[in-house]
Amino acid sequence: MASEGAVDFLVLGASGYFGSNLVALLKAEKRSFATDSVRIVASEAVTAVLDRYRPKFVLCAAGISGRPNIDWCDSHATETIRTNVLGTLNVVDLCSQRQIHCTVFGTGYVYSFDRNHPVGGKVGFSELDPPNCAIPSVYIQLRILLEQLVQHYSNCLHLRIQLPISSDFHERSTLAKLVRFKKIYSVPISFTILDDMFPLIFRMAERGIVGNYNFVNPGVISHADILELYREHVDSSFSWNLADDEEVQKHLQVGRPGARLDASKLEALFPGELRDVRLALEDVLRRLRKP
Repeated sequence: MASEGAVDFLVLGASGYFGSNLVALLKAEKRSFATDSVRIVASEAVTAVLDRYRPKFVLCAAGISGRPNIDWCDSHATETIRTNVLGTLNVVDLCSQRQIHCTVFGTGYVYSFDRNHPVGGKVGFSELDPPNCAIPSVYIQLRILLEQLVQHYSNCLHLRIQLPISSDFHERSTLAKLVRFKKIYSVPISFTILDDMFPLIFRMAERGIVGNYNFVNPGVISHADILELYREHVDSSFSWNLADDEEVQKHLQVGRPGARLDASKLEALFPGELRDVRLALEDVLRRLRKP
């Protein structure tokens, strides 16, 4: 890791879930990088950081997702706007002025199952499908807005991550959340296995890839199947309460976000390299196996 001077990668938001995983991978790959805790809404401060480190690539993982969950953003809309929209745009714009490639992290949670994309169907939502999530969530609506805005920048790579899982069992990992839930509403949807997918980010940046990508593993897996695998590989005594079909249908009818995403655009960049979500997940669970 470099502390001053020109570096290849600059990570903003390095103490968060995504940022800490990026830093761990950069270290593992022995890449030249720096981190900074600059407030991304502060233009002069961000400018100073960019000029200090002179990065080739910026990975902007800074943002607000709320605690204990994204519902927090509904009652803290202005704070969420300031960081997730204005702050991120500030970083992208300042990078654009310096011809620096900038990666930002969005969400795949902008879709709900519909008639053309039913539960259990083989067709996923592509990057060209307009978001259809009707839930009036501040977090989701602002993610949609940011996605639309950054598409006007020729230096920006926007990655839609959905339900991230990682072998560090971070509190923000979907797996860590699932094992704490009192009731599981299980449907087959797309997930992002960070251990598999995050190493691709550095390669995409180096190739100058920009635009909007569904950043998920190919295929789908249900929440119940994930917990079955968790019990098989990690904790044989684990149990959970599964919602019945009627409860799941009511859950879906209100337009809850989460669906199958089409990863074919990403697969075209890395032919034969992206692993099915189930295979990738099993590797993560083997790493978590109790001794």
